[in-house]
Amino acid sequence: MKIGVIGIGNIAQKAYLPTYLKKQDEATFYFATRNKKVREELQARFGFQHVYQSLEQLLAQNITACLIHSATKSHYDLVKTCLENGIHVFVDKPLTENYRQTEELYRLAAAKNLILMLGFNRRYAPLVNLLKDLPEKRQLHLQKNRLAGSGTPEFLVYDLFLHLVDTAVYLMPGTPRLVYGNLQVSQNNLEYATMLLASETTSATLTMDLKSGANYERYEVTSPSKTLILENLTNLTELKQQGTLQLSGDDWQTTLFKRGFEALVTQFLTAVKEKQPLSQEKILLSHQLCAELLATYGN
Repeated sequence: MKIGVIGIGNIAQKAYLPTYLKKQDEATFYFATRNKKVREELQARFGFQHVYQSLEQLLAQNITACLIHSATKSHYDLVKTCLENGIHVFVDKPLTENYRQTEELYRLAAAKNLILMLGFNRRYAPLVNLLKDLPEKRQLHLQKNRLAGSGTPEFLVYDLFLHLVDTAVYLMPGTPRLVYGNLQVSQNNLEYATMLLASETTSATLTMDLKSGANYERYEVTSPSKTLILENLTNLTELKQQGTLQLSGDDWQTTLFKRGFEALVTQFLTAVKEKQPLSQEKILLSHQLCAELLATYGN
C-alpha cells in the first residue's frame, strides 16, 4: 500500500513516527511537509525515501490513504481534498472546530464509501478498555489538567477538553446529553472547563483545570461490583469490598502501545488493506457536545 503522511511536527514524531517505522513491511510511506529540515531528517535519519512538500505531490504518487497530522485549521481543506480524490483518511482530532464542517466531511466520506478515522487514541488504550468493559457503570468522573495551559475557549475545548468528552461518550452506555456546562475565561484565555453529561443509566462529570500545577489525567468509574480508577492512562486501581488491587500493565509494553497510538495506526492500515468499513461509535456526538458547551459560553 502507498500511504501518505501530511505534517510531521513534534507531536507526530513522538506519537506516530515510531509506528510508521515498524509498519514498513505493510506499507510504503510517502511524507509531505513544508519543513525542509524535517524532510532531510526523514531521509537521512529514518531512511524514508519518498518525501515531498505538498498534498498535491502525494496525490500524484497514487496513494491509497493519507494520515493527516497538520494543524487543526488545515484539516477541513486537506480532508476534503483527499476524500474528493478517493483517498481514505486518518486525521488527528479534532476533525474541525466547526460542527457543520465536521458533519459535511463525514457525509462526504459515507457518500464515497471511504474510511474517515479520527485519532482518539484513548479509545484504543488497553486500560481504558477495561473501563469500557465494566458492566452496569453508574458514574464517571473524568479529569484532565495542565500545568500552565493557555489559549482561547474555542481552541482548548477542541484541542484538549475533547479528549475527555470523547472518552466519556465512548465509555457511557446509551446516548449522553449535555446537562450542564461551564467555561471560566479570563482575558479570552480558558482557565477551566466543567461538563455534566447524562445518559439513560449513567452520568459523567468532566473537569479540566489549565493552571493546576501539574499535568494529570484521571478517570474514575463506579459500578455495583467495583470502582476503577485510571491515572495517566497507565496506572489502574481496582477498589472493591475485598480490598484494593493495583495494575500497571506489562513493563515490556511501549508507551505508545499503552496510550493506544499503535492500535490506532494498525486498525486504520488493516481496514484500508482489507477494504473493510471502519466505524467509530458516536464520534460526531463528541464534536457536537463540544459545540454545545461553547454555545453556553457564547450565551
